[in-house]
Amino acid sequence: MLRLSLLLGCVSSVAFAGSVKGTVLFEGEPPTQPVLKRTSDPKCTQNRTDEAIMVTKGKLAGVVVRIQNGTAATHAPPPTTPVVIDQKDCMYEPRVVAIVAGQPVAVHNSDNTFHNVHGIVMGKDAFNKPQAPGDPTLAIDASVAKPGEVLALQCDIHPWMKSYIAVNDTPYFAVTGSDGAFEIKGLPEGTYTLEAWHPTLGTKTLRIVIGKAKRGDVTARFSYLARDM
Repeated sequence: MLRLSLLLGCVSSVAFAGSVKGTVLFEGEPPTQPVLKRTSDPKCTQNRTDEAIMVTKGKLAGVVVRIQNGTAATHAPPPTTPVVIDQKDCMYEPRVVAIVAGQPVAVHNSDNTFHNVHGIVMGKDAFNKPQAPGDPTLAIDASVAKPGEVLALQCDIHPWMKSYIAVNDTPYFAVTGSDGAFEIKGLPEGTYTLEAWHPTLGTKTLRIVIGKAKRGDVTARFSYLARDM
């Protein structure tokens, strides 16, 4: 059994007209990611490992850090620039993205092999679209997922290919890279629930207070306990 917890340092106020930032850490020895069995397609490079839990020097990538859906009001229209997910070397890049509800999403195929883009929301099929080599970028209807839900993409031809689109009702979010860092800017003064979500490790929350002309950092920590394996 593997138990993971998220410890978030409490912050009474945040600086620079409403910003919150920090780092998502993975404490302890991270699990070894298995080598993917990709021999079903000779056009896929074979030596790739699973990317379910990506830890670099104790920093955790692929975490959506956001103001919890339904807890903050925003009246701004969603961005019109699409978030682009590429199919490259028979992997989805990036693996985890976040969007504002109504923001367009596009999927590109950079591979010289056939893929299908299978969308799943809450365990139910939403769409399944083919994409051959050289096909135009595919427009994805992410509105099949409501704010707070996740639109998962997978390729049925290459079942190790997975990507996750976290849908949000505000623009107050960030996705951690290999440095585990996040920063959310432009938050109005008020009390919020800060949420960290990882597709494998789950969701943890923290109450934060945004004040006027004050500074504070939030540090997020995932704790991996070897004795619970």
